[in-house]
Amino acid sequence: MTSKSAPQGYDFHCHIDLYPDPPAMIAACERDRILTLAVTTTPKAWPQNRKWTASSNFVHAAVGLHPELVGERHEEIDLLEQYVAESSLIGEIGLDGSPQYRDSWENQKDVFSRVLRKAQAHGGRVVSIHSRRATTEVVEIIQELTTPDHVICILHWFSGPKSVAMQAASAGCYFSINSQMFQSKQGTDIVKTLPIDRLLTETDGPFTKLANRHSVPCDVLSLPERIAELRSASRQQINDAISRNARYVLEKADIRF
Repeated sequence: MTSKSAPQGYDFHCHIDLYPDPPAMIAACERDRILTLAVTTTPKAWPQNRKWTASSNFVHAAVGLHPELVGERHEEIDLLEQYVAESSLIGEIGLDGSPQYRDSWENQKDVFSRVLRKAQAHGGRVVSIHSRRATTEVVEIIQELTTPDHVICILHWFSGPKSVAMQAASAGCYFSINSQMFQSKQGTDIVKTLPIDRLLTETDGPFTKLANRHSVPCDVLSLPERIAELRSASRQQINDAISRNARYVLEKADIRF
């Protein structure tokens, strides 16, 4: 991409295929120059997402199996492993320790571990990771099974303690920040303390809301200012850091701009 077509913003976790009109949302990302990681919740959804994004400069499809769905779709792990060999972008995967998903806990760990092993074996993989009520376990598995020279792990909407966040950062993880994190003290504490060289932005749209509507990728443009206010930094400083981080992460997946 030339400087005139370089990204204006970065959405590292967005469910493009869950909007009413995915092709229109992709077109909006092209118009607004929002580089977007289009995560999927099942591997069976990835081929269609790959078709939708094939001609896009700004939207890139990731293959995943959401931990909330592992209980009913664990048998899709073989297909997921097959697609990991084809895709440099992986997500949404991870663990969810919420009570309603505890019955699938062992299967969740099996899927998460197998995917990370496959990603490590191939190298050049960027992974967007769900870790609700499971941050300690997620970080331990990342440390055990991956190295940051082969796999870049992005902890999406991190909600664990600061000590675990620092452990994850030491292990090479990045963190994608969304607007919902500013609505709790725990979330703002995390945003305040994360290393600046590990910050990325996301929407998790359409699962988050902004101004009583579902978030869309261009909403990431407001996040650097909010992050800057929390950290007593300038918007330019945060913008520059996020751009540097995004460039580094995406180049690992051979996406350059």
